[in-house]
Amino acid sequence: MTTKNVIARACNCCNAAMDLDRRRTLGGVLGVTLSSLFACPAFASGHGERNPRPSVGDRLAFMLGANENRTIRPDDVELGSTPILAYPKDPDSGEVMASRANILAVVRLDPDSLSSEVAEHAVDGVVAYSALCTHNGCPVTVRDPTKTKLVCNCHGSVFDPANRGVVLDGPAYRRLPMLPLRLESGELVVAAPFDGPIGPPT
Repeated sequence: MTTKNVIARACNCCNAAMDLDRRRTLGGVLGVTLSSLFACPAFASGHGERNPRPSVGDRLAFMLGANENRTIRPDDVELGSTPILAYPKDPDSGEVMASRANILAVVRLDPDSLSSEVAEHAVDGVVAYSALCTHNGCPVTVRDPTKTKLVCNCHGSVFDPANRGVVLDGPAYRRLPMLPLRLESGELVVAAPFDGPIGPPT
């Protein structure tokens, strides 16, 4: 399933809209599209027999843009840049595991800023987190003015990617789960499952 199909299906089943000014302020057109994608509870991915969640050995692949579906290398992730949105990609079939629950926020941080737990699962300062906000399931796709934190597009929750995604400012109160990474053949590869539950508490 292509990213375009993912977004199209999500938009078809989600009718709620945020205030236009808030959209422009908190993430623009991308934030609006992704908010619809994340908010749709009926949307799910079907991926045959394998576990649909990120699995050990999966590559990370660009979700959007000119590099859509291409695997991500550490050099693609710039220090202080907007998070790269990514999906896990099955290395055997080449299938991109496209679903709202699998959207990742990939960023590079100063390696010296990482806690020991995060440094163990980062690649040269590159870390990956679920991009599903733990408050209300909106997309976490923005950096704060210091370029060191992750911010939710909808309600402004702030998370610290250098410290296991802990909440620095609500309304979210549960941290973002981290997806441990390793380097393999020059590509970012999933080293272990998410280290916590994704999305809002149920």
